[in-house]
Amino acid sequence: MTQQHRWLRAGGAVATVAIAGLVVSGCAGGAAPAASPSAAAVACDPDADVTITVGERPTADQAANLEAWQNAVAAFEKAHPNITIDDEETKYDVTTFPALLVGGTLPTTLQVPFTDIQSLIERGQAADITAYVEDDDVLSQLNPQLAAVTQDADGHTFGVVRAAYTMGLIYDRALFEEAGLDPDAPPATWDEVLDAAATVTEETGQTGFIIPTTANTGGWLLTSMSYSNGDLVEEVDGDTTTVTLDTPGMEASLQFLHDVRWEKDAAGANYLYDNNAVRDDLAAGVIGQSLNGANLYNSLVIGRGMPKEDFGLAPFPVGDDPAGVLGGGNIQWYNPKATPDQLCAALEWTKFYFLDRYVDEEAATTWAEAQVADDLPVGLPEVPVVSEEQYDTYLGWIEPYINVPRENYTAYLDSLANATIVPEPAKKAQELYAALDPVVQAVLTREDADFTQLLKAAQTQVQDLVDAG
Repeated sequence: MTQQHRWLRAGGAVATVAIAGLVVSGCAGGAAPAASPSAAAVACDPDADVTITVGERPTADQAANLEAWQNAVAAFEKAHPNITIDDEETKYDVTTFPALLVGGTLPTTLQVPFTDIQSLIERGQAADITAYVEDDDVLSQLNPQLAAVTQDADGHTFGVVRAAYTMGLIYDRALFEEAGLDPDAPPATWDEVLDAAATVTEETGQTGFIIPTTANTGGWLLTSMSYSNGDLVEEVDGDTTTVTLDTPGMEASLQFLHDVRWEKDAAGANYLYDNNAVRDDLAAGVIGQSLNGANLYNSLVIGRGMPKEDFGLAPFPVGDDPAGVLGGGNIQWYNPKATPDQLCAALEWTKFYFLDRYVDEEAATTWAEAQVADDLPVGLPEVPVVSEEQYDTYLGWIEPYINVPRENYTAYLDSLANATIVPEPAKKAQELYAALDPVVQAVLTREDADFTQLLKAAQTQVQDLVDAG
């Protein structure tokens, strides 16, 4: 398997790299964040008794995920008897994060999206972990090429990439079969998606294609479509960012949504879907196709009971001259108010829970055995966070335990070899998505919606926000 991807920066520079995490390290003998990565400061004590708070504990309604989490916490504390984990359900929320940080109530560590880490760094809202992250046996095996995602201009590190993803076409293999379509030959272009949507609706009476349109997800997916149709949504030139929404790529994307709704009548009857509701209906087998992150298996199959044989994943559809596929991921953030010992303990948790299995055979097989015992998936389609050689080794370790039908994702897995992965907008991404939500909704609810007018208005709105800083 060759995992040579290209990451395309919004400013236009292209770098050929492998999808991966960051070169970071453990805490033994490390120094606290200082003026430079090598500057001596307060060292953490790897044997000190310390308590850390860890966010993102699954909620009570996610019984299987919660049990697996609790088992992992217990195993971690057994392996690290000096570290106590006080877990909580807190997740990153851009609207509450600053107040919680000032109030001292945020966890020691939790996940933040790729889009927000640079803003947190600029505002001093992320711990500088540079001095703690060199020469670790686990983390040093990760590919270093994504280091810039979590670094400032001086090369200081403020987080750990724990997962990366690309967008994909999510489809219901059972509905495809019922409609007479080949689930092993999923649509690859927008025209093919449109035709498949019409066929699913005509033959099964179910929604052929729809996307969530509220809470910024409509704008997020429209942005992904614009990338696929050849146009980015921002141009970055030094300190200047120009918002570019009134483009042919955006027009083509809106035309597709118009056609699936008004020409094919294959978009169902709900045009104010939120992301959870779309996932509910995908899992229930009443939506044939949608767009989302390609890491949706757990949400649909484990969280919502969709038969694993029905979960379909294909590469994100492409237009005539695609700029690439939108990608992103999860970065483990560390609280700048944490002590050196807490930061080092939080790094140990990050390695244990997210990364160890990729680089250690015993950890990989132990994890896989536990997943199987808990009826949880092994072998999910994913963008590797380690080098291609290491990931192939990891797949070999877990091969006897793989319990997901990876053969159903062949098209997607094969597409990763040459994918040009484009990050989310660098400036005001969530605000940009929010401005595009009404555009998507308008096209799905008004047959005569004026694409150009809608896009120009949104472009002006977001440019004003970007210029305001």
